[in-house]
Amino acid sequence: MRKEFLSPEIISGVIKLIDFIAIMLIGAAAHMIYLAGYLENPNYSSYEFIGRYLITSAFGAFLFLIIYQRMGGYNFDRLARLSWQLPRLALAWFGCFSILLILAFVAKVSETYSRGWTISWIIGVAVFLMISRIIIDLAIARWTYQGHFFRNIVVVGAGEVGKRFIEKIQHNKDSGARIIGVFDDRKSRLAPLEPGINVLGNTDNLVEFARKNPVDEIIVALPLSDGEGLRTLFEKLKSLPVDLRLSIEPLAEMFSVNGIGEIVDIPLLQIADRPLKQLNGIIKKCEDVILTSLLLAMFAPAMALIALIIKISSPGPVFFVQDRFGFNNKAIRVLKFRTMYWDKVDPSGAQRTMRNDPRVTRFGRFMRSFSLDELPQLINVLRGEMSLVGPRPHAIAMKAGDRLYHEAVDIYFHRHKVKPGITGWAQVNGLRGEIDSLDKARQRVTYDLEYIERWSIWLDLRSC
Repeated sequence: MRKEFLSPEIISGVIKLIDFIAIMLIGAAAHMIYLAGYLENPNYSSYEFIGRYLITSAFGAFLFLIIYQRMGGYNFDRLARLSWQLPRLALAWFGCFSILLILAFVAKVSETYSRGWTISWIIGVAVFLMISRIIIDLAIARWTYQGHFFRNIVVVGAGEVGKRFIEKIQHNKDSGARIIGVFDDRKSRLAPLEPGINVLGNTDNLVEFARKNPVDEIIVALPLSDGEGLRTLFEKLKSLPVDLRLSIEPLAEMFSVNGIGEIVDIPLLQIADRPLKQLNGIIKKCEDVILTSLLLAMFAPAMALIALIIKISSPGPVFFVQDRFGFNNKAIRVLKFRTMYWDKVDPSGAQRTMRNDPRVTRFGRFMRSFSLDELPQLINVLRGEMSLVGPRPHAIAMKAGDRLYHEAVDIYFHRHKVKPGITGWAQVNGLRGEIDSLDKARQRVTYDLEYIERWSIWLDLRSC
């Protein structure tokens, strides 16, 4: 599986930043060369460099990025195609500079710019863009050969549509896709697939497979005539933290399809994307590690004092450890300060905690009122099992009303597409405490899914 720091999204973003900085620096370097001949001029002011040439270079760099982004030049698939890049780079840079000349002419400031600087900047940027794309092409080719960009693909469908899809992927080694499994619900005998590709089970088996293996993308390659069957299938698979796509190759054979993703030349409808992937995932991880380390250092004395009071005030261990749902439905061992009498705790979580619960100690009530019992979960965050902000981790046997939570709310498992959090969007919106009705359970899941869809650093800050 590819490394996160070599993901296509990261590489595209870094190249944008390099282009912007380089175009600015080349403009500055061209001006320094121009400046060397004017150092003896008493009327020359160094402010001219800051106020005119550098700002012009920055505006030109920003304009180039807009134009080239609109042309699709930073799409990863196109960055890896030198024959596509070079002519379009020339076109984008020519267009950018033409706009700058028109603006300078309209503003009647064109005569204030040095022709030597102008020519040096044009040529310098053009040479840089050409050399940088050659280097990028070689680097991407090397990283691709080393397997950094391979996506682990699971195919749903072993009939004719799926068979054609698998054949195209297997016969195109530059697709960047690696098929790690095929699943199909149909019980009739299926045609043999490509060598080394086997049907591993039905879609129920697929859900279990995706919980245990690194799957990047699920491609549904089934006949499009069964609309209700496809809808049911997508509802089942949307709980998985993967990209979910529908192959529409049969439609593409009948008429042209535009504006849709593809692998090789197979058009795919984008049904769902896994949240917090690539750059967002790295930002979220850095946020968790940095802030959690600071919080642990800050609260360490208080945590030590709490542990001492728990030990003195009632018999039993300091910590209460419970199995709860984590990322992708995997069970994690969540830490809490013990708030109940040890002989009355319920490790399964089946028995709800109620207001004025007699099982809770006096000091436990104090801790719960200020959420101090959750502080040990900072350790879970550092272990990579939780985040500071996210859907709260629920006990596996937790109930909503008189039914298991995940049975009572049909989209419950969708909330496990991200790591659980010490606090969450639902809690910020007042949904705390006992879940004694199905309506409250659904409200919490709704807020959890809203958080996943709208995630941003700002939303995390609002949820703290």
